[in-house]
Amino acid sequence: MIKCLPEFLFHYYEIDHGPFRNITEHGYEKAENIQRRISKGWNSKRPANYIDLRFSLESRIKEQFILKGGRPGRNDPFYFTLGECDWAKSWYVNPGVIKIPLADFQPDHISFTYPDSMVSFQFYDEPKLATYRKDCNGRVFLLSEIKDLIDEYGLPSEEKSHAVEECKYDKYIEAQVWDDAVINQYKSKA
Repeated sequence: MIKCLPEFLFHYYEIDHGPFRNITEHGYEKAENIQRRISKGWNSKRPANYIDLRFSLESRIKEQFILKGGRPGRNDPFYFTLGECDWAKSWYVNPGVIKIPLADFQPDHISFTYPDSMVSFQFYDEPKLATYRKDCNGRVFLLSEIKDLIDEYGLPSEEKSHAVEECKYDKYIEAQVWDDAVINQYKSKA
């Protein structure tokens, strides 16, 4: 059983560009232009079809979230980790992080995937990745389901991802925030 649920969401970003930016928020063409300009860091190594995958994935996440009773106030989410994930800093040349109490968010404005959404849905979709697939992959979870999810699969961590082959890609639980209210408060402080 889980001793305690992480109390904070962490948003990692490139300091030079600022926090709370989503590559899909201004449409497909702009997303492609942004991706073409990324030449350093982890995000520069995305596959050629990344933008197509990202738009499709966000649509799937949003659809599942709504079916479960979520109330998104945006077309695209802001991405966080549930709890700290130092590995996420490696995605950026000059990383920044913003820590926000989970309790600040309305439960019907936040969804979760186990692990990262892109990884979770690829494990679900791709037969060749069956080694890493768990029943929670390809699914969206609500805040009310997180404790049970962690009780069943454990809290992902960098250490666990190195020690257990089946957990190789389970570095964090991703949170998708579908509303601007809390974000706007922290945006002005960044």
